[in-house]
Amino acid sequence: MIKVNLKWGIYALLLGFVAASCSKEDSSSSETDGGFDVTKNEIIVPKREIRAAWIATAYSLDWPSTTSNADAQKKELQNLLTTSQSLNFNAVIFQVRPMADAMYASTLEPWSNMLTGTQGTDPGYDPLAYAVDEAHKMGLQFHAWLNPYRIGSTSLTLAANHVAVKNPSWVVTFNKVRYFNPGIPEVRAHLVAVVKDIITRYKVDAIQFDDYFYPSGAKASDPFVFDDRDAFAKYGNGLSITAWREQNVNTMVKEVYAAIKSTKPEVLFGISPSGRRENSVDLYADPFVWLENKWLDYLAPQVYWEFGHKTADFGKQAAFWNSNAKGIPIILGVGAYKYKDPSYPAYGSVDEIGRQLDEVQKSSNIFGCFFYRMQSVKNAELSAFLKAKYESKALPPVMGTRVAPVAKAPVVTLAGSAISWKAASGADKYAVYALEKNGDKPNSYLAKTRQIGTELTAKVESGKIYYVTAVNSENVESIHSNFVVVP
Repeated sequence: MIKVNLKWGIYALLLGFVAASCSKEDSSSSETDGGFDVTKNEIIVPKREIRAAWIATAYSLDWPSTTSNADAQKKELQNLLTTSQSLNFNAVIFQVRPMADAMYASTLEPWSNMLTGTQGTDPGYDPLAYAVDEAHKMGLQFHAWLNPYRIGSTSLTLAANHVAVKNPSWVVTFNKVRYFNPGIPEVRAHLVAVVKDIITRYKVDAIQFDDYFYPSGAKASDPFVFDDRDAFAKYGNGLSITAWREQNVNTMVKEVYAAIKSTKPEVLFGISPSGRRENSVDLYADPFVWLENKWLDYLAPQVYWEFGHKTADFGKQAAFWNSNAKGIPIILGVGAYKYKDPSYPAYGSVDEIGRQLDEVQKSSNIFGCFFYRMQSVKNAELSAFLKAKYESKALPPVMGTRVAPVAKAPVVTLAGSAISWKAASGADKYAVYALEKNGDKPNSYLAKTRQIGTELTAKVESGKIYYVTAVNSENVESIHSNFVVVP
């Protein structure tokens, strides 16, 4: 018997059993394995969840701290990825396009000034290629984070080959910051080209947009305080300024999603809007439209408020998104940057963040947390707390368009203090589970995820029961292997 509840997961074995019902000959398990009778025991499988921290490169908030040493930048970046791995995170979100520039070799946009101090200057290596390779070696999904419209402060000297320099009519300056005008079709076409270029040349697992659409304050009593009146006159087509701007954002989201799925359908597309729908709509960006039309593979609202907040109580916002997921996985952004900041007394201890993680765990349509931001989770106290909270590893939820076949189940053997298995057809990695007694409940076990990786062996402990699943590239698991009882 396999049991599922809100704290423990739905996807892990249910997907495997769907595969088993379709192809029973692939199963290597039996009703009685190693003396463990599956039919007489309850196994509660862990809830799927994604865990990651944003690595902000804008203004070098998280990386890089130096602009003169490529080797030092690589080492620093590797340390950030190692921190993610040590916390049992299973993904990383790396900002690759902070100011319509590039943290990678691009013919479409110039090198970011964050790398060398001067926009357009080659840093001598490709940070995105390096980061993707290192993340994947550590078993981390790689989400490439882009800001769709921001060009940066008017004080920033743009490279001569910057698309904003070549096409000044695409630019609107607002509060001393330059933005691409979302109402110009060529702007959308350029953004789509940038996304297609990244997913074609780099093995990223996802593209993620942040919460900057039209700038905050653009929706004002004077509608053209953000001066896009010429584009509105040309492309407005009889709509109100509000409806037109909303249409511009929605069209961009739709076109980016379509481009990703037609180019490399296994790549995910996620958006991380403001944690309150009302705040996002103020930027002419309504997440409900994207959810209802299935134009994205996950939504990650930035719920950077505490329980008890007067206008944006964390619990109420979590419940809101959980109830309005519309079949799309929700991941909540958690404001780790507030931890121990005197300006936010609710975050004076780990209790607030712990309560938020508990809320996520019990929410049926919320599948994990993204922490803002990387330097914040490195705080010694918060890091120790997260290590304890995430004591077991986790597989990410299954998201997006499934195109890879389900892998065959491994056949596991025991030799001394290790189990081993042969490579399974269709497997990208393997998940090793240890069964632990579920309190004092008779014949009830919790399946704890002890290892996720490409290894074909795992160390085991005496007196415990183990099984293994083969996981394909889209995190769909095979049916379980035979159970191994370690004497």
